[in-house]
Amino acid sequence: MDFPRPEKKWLFRQKPENISGEQVKKIAGDCGIPETIVNILILRGFSDGQNIKDFLNPSLHELPRPHLMKGMDKAVSILLEALKFQQPVTVFGDFDADGVTSTAILSQFFNELGVPSHTYIPDRMSEGYGLNSKAVRKIYDRHMKQWGEAGILLTADCGISDADVVSEARSLGFRVIITDHHKPPKKLPQADAIINPLQPGCTFPCKHLAGVGVAFYLILGLRSELMTNGHWPEDKIPNLKLYMDLVAIGTVADQVHVTGCNRIIVKSGLEILNQANRIGLQKLLANAKNSNTEVTVEDIAFRLAPRINAVGRIGSAGKAVKLMTTSFPEEAQQFAEELEAANNSRKSIEADIFAEAASMVSPETLDTANSLVLYKNNWHQGVLGIVASRLSDQFYRPIILLTDSTQNDNGESQKLVKGSGRSIEGIDIHEAVSSCQGMLQRFGGHAGAVGLTLPADNIESFRYRFDAFIGSQSGKDTFSPSLFIDMQTTLNELTERKFLAAFTFLAPFGAGNPEPIFCMKSQKLSNPRLVGANHLRFTIMENDKSINGIGFGFGDLVAASKKGVMDLAFTLRLNSYMGQEKWQLNIVDLRPSSA
Repeated sequence: MDFPRPEKKWLFRQKPENISGEQVKKIAGDCGIPETIVNILILRGFSDGQNIKDFLNPSLHELPRPHLMKGMDKAVSILLEALKFQQPVTVFGDFDADGVTSTAILSQFFNELGVPSHTYIPDRMSEGYGLNSKAVRKIYDRHMKQWGEAGILLTADCGISDADVVSEARSLGFRVIITDHHKPPKKLPQADAIINPLQPGCTFPCKHLAGVGVAFYLILGLRSELMTNGHWPEDKIPNLKLYMDLVAIGTVADQVHVTGCNRIIVKSGLEILNQANRIGLQKLLANAKNSNTEVTVEDIAFRLAPRINAVGRIGSAGKAVKLMTTSFPEEAQQFAEELEAANNSRKSIEADIFAEAASMVSPETLDTANSLVLYKNNWHQGVLGIVASRLSDQFYRPIILLTDSTQNDNGESQKLVKGSGRSIEGIDIHEAVSSCQGMLQRFGGHAGAVGLTLPADNIESFRYRFDAFIGSQSGKDTFSPSLFIDMQTTLNELTERKFLAAFTFLAPFGAGNPEPIFCMKSQKLSNPRLVGANHLRFTIMENDKSINGIGFGFGDLVAASKKGVMDLAFTLRLNSYMGQEKWQLNIVDLRPSSA
């Protein structure tokens, strides 16, 4: 069943009343940028010329020092002992792109140092997220057989909520170092060292690093101490900037705010990524991109990250670590092909589940439901979060998808189902699921996304209580999506050279620094036409100026575009085609003009 695209309410971001036009003009003059760019930055909370200059020109030298992070000195001390006495280190990472890149940079640095190290990434389906007892025992057996000691267990992007398993690991003789960025529980694990900027008492100023950012700071701290101790000759000191490509990938993939430290990390990482130093990423990009243009944040988010995540969703994420750390072209090619195959399989599985789940929803259901909790016994657990996100966009409701758990072999007497949920603006889905915790076996997440496990017998009662809670938290406009527009503009403004030159310095975009959304009203689209499956291609013309536009998924508005004038909301992209770079409009929303 085809559902209409949700109609969005256009809202214009408001500039603070205490900032005058004269102030905008002065800042623009001081910074040497157009007033339009200053106005965009003011809408993002900037009002000081120096802060704007710093934002537009991020530098690695501005990153805080690693010793500011609580637990750093202890963790470094433990790893220095591992280096001195050749004690084995196992990097235990998460299976998503953040965890994989965290694992890869730690593993690579230990190999450079000569520390005996291994990596372990749990299987999403059979082991689930985080440390688990079976994995710890497996690592212990391997270490005892090879080294005669447990060694060090170092987590990457996980571990902060696994107190029981950490205690078990230490009882076996491991020294445990946790690197994580997730919100700590009230009772921290009794690890030998914890590095997490969100833990109580940590004075590190950048609180919202991705897991790979925390892992990067650990190797930064370790290198700093080794340099102080004269470990390397000056010309042999490892250049950690060469690691920034992986740090940027994990940071963008995990959708943390691309501001502050993360903006510096991503900007520097893109520079390294475009130098094509890492053979595995070269091979992966050759499959992911159909051009040799510069790699952008968009390429990371929509091309690299999905391929890295896919192998963790439906295969072994360890292959992605090997892709990132290999120096052999043939091996890199093999792993790149395996990631590509996993991504193709993921897309097919995802499309099938999306179609099945959407078919369970009727217009009548949407008239009364505040949320959707959908279940089918044979859906693939690994892609439920992605599909829930797509369905949430489609129906603009909090969505939870459930399927039979593949972990029903742990002695549970009841059949369990497992799932993922995604929310909409203004609804805290974690709070909503928390209100039903008596029906659940386990759950976790944050305001926008959750994972949960519950007995199959509780599905109906959970669906009812969850929906009732959502209803109690919503108002009449909750289920009507809003589109926040930065400013209304004209073709003349958009094509002004100084504006376009300065606009590029606003990047990299991402969470916390979204692409500016512009709008133009009452526009006659020149030559609107259908391209691809359901995309609208057009041109805007005014006097001697023109700019092309593309509306992905807006092909159904070709006829309306031919009949009358349209209101356009769009982002501005530098598009490369056949060796030429041209700016184009990327449609975010399009509607017949009411003016």
